[in-house]
Amino acid sequence: MFAFPASTIVNRVIPKARIIAQAQPRTRLRALLTSQVQQIRWHAKLSPETVKLAATGEVPEIEVLQLELKGAEIHPDLLDLVDRAIPNPTLLLLEASTPQPRSCASCAHKRPSENDRSKWVVGARFTSDWVASPEESAAPPLPRALDLGQLYAAIMQPLLPVSAREGEPFASLVERGEKHRGLSRQIEQLTAKVNREPQFNRRVALNQQLNSLKSHFAELA
Repeated sequence: MFAFPASTIVNRVIPKARIIAQAQPRTRLRALLTSQVQQIRWHAKLSPETVKLAATGEVPEIEVLQLELKGAEIHPDLLDLVDRAIPNPTLLLLEASTPQPRSCASCAHKRPSENDRSKWVVGARFTSDWVASPEESAAPPLPRALDLGQLYAAIMQPLLPVSAREGEPFASLVERGEKHRGLSRQIEQLTAKVNREPQFNRRVALNQQLNSLKSHFAELA
């Protein structure tokens, strides 16, 4: 996704047992972690020391993790599991094991808990489409930013389904992106329902609902 400066590279394996000990998942997620994830590696650390940007109260540093998969997919709950086990905002880089290497990026909006600043709340997650793994030399540099909070927002924004509005706080942008994604799913489901409905009067009523959703969807864009 980005070319991380040499000063940020950690390149250290994180044992899956540590993830389990920190997050204490149920048996189902433990089994999925074993069956779907080959290795978790702490790839880079974006901190005041490594990127020369000031920390903020919301973003003291950013961890970049690489997840090497055993196959071509990963259950979304596993991504949240990893995020719950790792303090600080986290960018996950996923590498699928396929004949043609594929990769994607995933980032959840994490913030310190209001009741306990040592604990982190994992919020809305946004994940890119799978693409052919690019050459490292072709990756763009990290976005320019004045502090780690701005860097976190700049890293996450390409994953959102909406663009930032002038002066819009990052938390509001994330909330709008989450609503936009939810409405997109509703519109897709209702459109399919309209197409299956044989009764004319019922189709008219469903189309009215669909038009209302589409209007709200356009307002969020």
